[in-house]
Amino acid sequence: MRSKFAGTLIALLEAQAAYDLPIGRRIQNAIRRQLGNGSLKAFDRLPSTRALASELGVSRETVELAYQHLESEGYLIRERGSGSFVSESGAQLAQFQSPSGGRSRSLHLSDRGKKITRFGGVQDPVAQAFAAAFPDVRSFPLALWNKTASRISRRLETKALTYCDPQGFRPLREQISRYIGAQRGVKCEADNIIVLTSSQEALLLIATMMLDVGDTLAVEDPCYPGIRSALAVSGAHPLPIEVDHNGMMVETLVRRSPAPRGVYVTPSHQYPTTATLSLERRMALIDWAKANRSFIIEDDYDSEYRYDAQPISCIQGLDSSGNVLYVGTFTKTLFPGVRLAYLAVPSHLVQAFVTMRTLVDGHSAILNQAVLAEFMEAGEFTAHIRHMRHIFKARRDAFVESIDRHLSPYGTLRIPAGGFQAAWYLHDRYSEAEVRAKAERHGLLLPSLGGLFLGKRSTPGFVLGYAAITPSECEIAVQRLARILKSFQTR
Repeated sequence: MRSKFAGTLIALLEAQAAYDLPIGRRIQNAIRRQLGNGSLKAFDRLPSTRALASELGVSRETVELAYQHLESEGYLIRERGSGSFVSESGAQLAQFQSPSGGRSRSLHLSDRGKKITRFGGVQDPVAQAFAAAFPDVRSFPLALWNKTASRISRRLETKALTYCDPQGFRPLREQISRYIGAQRGVKCEADNIIVLTSSQEALLLIATMMLDVGDTLAVEDPCYPGIRSALAVSGAHPLPIEVDHNGMMVETLVRRSPAPRGVYVTPSHQYPTTATLSLERRMALIDWAKANRSFIIEDDYDSEYRYDAQPISCIQGLDSSGNVLYVGTFTKTLFPGVRLAYLAVPSHLVQAFVTMRTLVDGHSAILNQAVLAEFMEAGEFTAHIRHMRHIFKARRDAFVESIDRHLSPYGTLRIPAGGFQAAWYLHDRYSEAEVRAKAERHGLLLPSLGGLFLGKRSTPGFVLGYAAITPSECEIAVQRLARILKSFQTR
């Protein structure tokens, strides 16, 4: 008859089967687990190697080697003629190392760590109906990208396996500086560009290098949650400045005294309201930064996708004082998995930012950088942007028409001039939280609009993404949301 010890051990061995470990290693792990959960206690006697080997159906040598290893680690005491026993120190060590042991309870987060945990991280968007800030990966020219990657891999050979310049692969920095100079009016050279893994990393670098604990950064209200996360990490505080149909109300910022250390804006396509910062306010913002020796973070996250007119020139190109830190990303223009973004900084700050970058993640993978550099040099990147702009415009138009047909009784849509998402304001008689919860149960993701406000004013609604879904998929999703909203009227 199988012993209770062997029965439990077999169950633990089977739980490890998927890990493809040698049976001896699995026996060791299983005995450690029994020690950790208290099934085995100090001075308990283990079965003999012969008896356990018979019950487990393994060789005696396998069990003997497992016991010997556990003895060398201090978990067991073996006495010739008496048997194998759990050592007192081994039982204490196993308890200490177990997930419910003392180790996990003895460490405490710093006050900053607790603050970051309370605030929460930045959630990456997913390919689901109405997910905001998500491009259409199905339309990406993957075959062309893979062909380019194969060619670059052969050219780089083992260089693709090594470390890269922490500032970024120079050919890519050259292509980026040419592109944003021609397309966005950014005034910079390759030496001003730092290639990063994400725009969130850029915001974290800026907050770390430009703000001290207790400093204040003016932000749009409502605002992109990533800047709030970066400020939580740096210990700085956000100062909400209201947004209207012309973007951030810079006149409110100008009246603030003392002036905040800097300001964060998404001027081309404000997130989440989709407003465009007017030229008058852009110039006022530049004048304010110069007068107060403050800096401007310009997050130009999806400015390429403007559908009813040419893209608006960036603030950085209008500034002559070098007060603008310009952030751009390829996760929207290409695909999220490329993990490439960039930061353009004034020349005198480059080395400091690069030094900090080495402390964060070292560098971006060289292969994707080299492939993208080739992709841009060959003109494939701009061709892709033109193609996707046409697709996204059609999807924006279909989205607006569908919203108008099915959702006009329940809320008001702000028609976006570009980008991947639109702000839809929910009528006051509905609860944003209740609608979101029910929509998620029906497979719809409704990013909160009300949750993006920092000040006292908060407007319920949702940030509805439309770029990643086809017009037919959008129609189905909008109809489903309409049925959900209608169900609240019948309660």
